[in-house]
Amino acid sequence: MFMFPSKEERIKKWAITRARGMHRFILVKGVLAWGVTTALLWSLIMCLITPNYNIKFNLPLALVLFPLGGIGWGYWVWCISERKFLKHTNASNS
Repeated sequence: MFMFPSKEERIKKWAITRARGMHRFILVKGVLAWGVTTALLWSLIMCLITPNYNIKFNLPLALVLFPLGGIGWGYWVWCISERKFLKHTNASNS
């Protein structure tokens, strides 16, 4: 059975992640994990459902645009996670 990590486990994991820094998080989780993966999956799906899909043009374009979007996604996730972390740690210190 799959179990979600407890709030304390998530807080500990985020403390480790935030110690590595925002720029690394955005690069690894946003650009590489989200951007490149999404670009590859999008291109694969488009190849399967679109006749005459020009992969020689669209794949390189996707590998530029989706990772750029990953910068925004990574920053957004960082801000949300940081806000939750600070809310929890400030509440714990009070």
